Amino acid sequence: MASSDDIDLDAPLFAFSPNDYWTINDATQGTSIMGATGSGKTSGSGATLARAFLDAGLGGLVMCAKPEERELWEQYARETGRLQNVIVFSPEGYRYDEHGQKVAHQWRFNFLDYELKRRGKGGGLTENLVNLLTRVTELAEGTHDIAGKEQFWERAMRQLIRNGIEILILSKGTITLKDLAKFVRDAPTSIEQLKRVATEDEPSWWDTSFCAKCMEEAEQKEKTPRELNDFEMASDYWLHEFPNLGDRTRSSIVATFTSVADQLLHGLAWELLCTETTLVPEMTYKNDAIIILDLPIQEYQELGRIVQGIFKFMFQRAILRRNPKTDPRPVFLWADEAQNFVSSFDYQYQAVARSARACTVYMTQNISNYYAVLGGANSHDEAHALLGNFQTKIFHANGDHATNLFAADMIGQDWQTGHSFSVSQGAEGGSRTGGGSESVQYKVWPDAFTRLKKGGKENNLEVQGIVFQGGRVWNVTQDTALFQIFLQK
Repeated sequence: MASSDDIDLDAPLFAFSPNDYWTINDATQGTSIMGATGSGKTSGSGATLARAFLDAGLGGLVMCAKPEERELWEQYARETGRLQNVIVFSPEGYRYDEHGQKVAHQWRFNFLDYELKRRGKGGGLTENLVNLLTRVTELAEGTHDIAGKEQFWERAMRQLIRNGIEILILSKGTITLKDLAKFVRDAPTSIEQLKRVATEDEPSWWDTSFCAKCMEEAEQKEKTPRELNDFEMASDYWLHEFPNLGDRTRSSIVATFTSVADQLLHGLAWELLCTETTLVPEMTYKNDAIIILDLPIQEYQELGRIVQGIFKFMFQRAILRRNPKTDPRPVFLWADEAQNFVSSFDYQYQAVARSARACTVYMTQNISNYYAVLGGANSHDEAHALLGNFQTKIFHANGDHATNLFAADMIGQDWQTGHSFSVSQGAEGGSRTGGGSESVQYKVWPDAFTRLKKGGKENNLEVQGIVFQGGRVWNVTQDTALFQIFLQK
């Protein structure tokens, strides 16, 4: 096993200029790329960074918004000799053999079983499972919808999931999404229902309910003091608190969870995420795997976003909990059209990504995309919290005023001297006067971003970008802004 000393975080990934290198350590501090459609961000700076990661031997996770994303990354892998590291996670999953030929492989990731059975501190803890399923609900309903809900509903959802998990683990020794959904659907809806009285027209709830069966099995199991406490708390919830909730409140909480579970328990989502596990996020740093989530949103729409979002969240958690001393390989997380994949967890992940040796690249057209998808009253704050954790920012041609103003403000202002000159002509001859004054002005004016080259034959395949990195003065410019040319291949 490699030691942390084998990884040189100061190793250059590529050079912006002969005296300005961009290193692995720089990459772990996060990268944001923005540029309008057709600006060349994917074929320019995006392609440059992607090839640099693969040349350096990094494994990572690639999100797919567009159908062509998989082919693009296979091309990068082929050019850099990394094709054998490619894993395509899709309904028709495959890998590549040593001859560069596709080999069909049913890649599957049972995310709930993975979280329940994983080893190490925190593995299988109820609260971690609760956090996971709450995050899944957020992915299914959208960040905007969750952010706009009152805290009561989120707490109520977590309480329902937590107490369901406690009973199921005690009774079954494990948990599946199917069992949890069935347990919640069969939970008592009134105190009268809990009476052990059966009639010819209506059998007893205790005799027919899956929820009742699990509770009775859990009660009969031997328990540690902690398990006994958890069982008593969960039983009190299901037998007293839950049936006493108002009908509308209870049905809203149940419907929110069961509707999300229903999405994952049918068809492709069930097959990929709820059956077996043949693929885990740890393969990105233990096997240098390049995992491509080939469920592009343009084709799979909501299903593609949810499945990719779940795998991405599990990848992020796996990277944050690993020990860099024993597993020191840097990894990357790549998302073009990143507005489709951002969640409220991203800024937390990115805040500590450097210590986890995680290189994140998020690409989007403009900052307004992040405002829109994060939604709610705090959308601007959440977007800036996320972007503030990307130390390298590359801006390509753009007509979005909010983005260009954001870039100009970040690069900063300085004192500049303005000159004035006037000539007057009178009867006795002319006179000339001159003067100057100092004022604070932008180093790079917002309109400069509207004139950057966008590549193509008309620009000799040159894509212009303006690069900023927090805390860095570029040697070639002796300033915080670097005008960079990226060549399209």
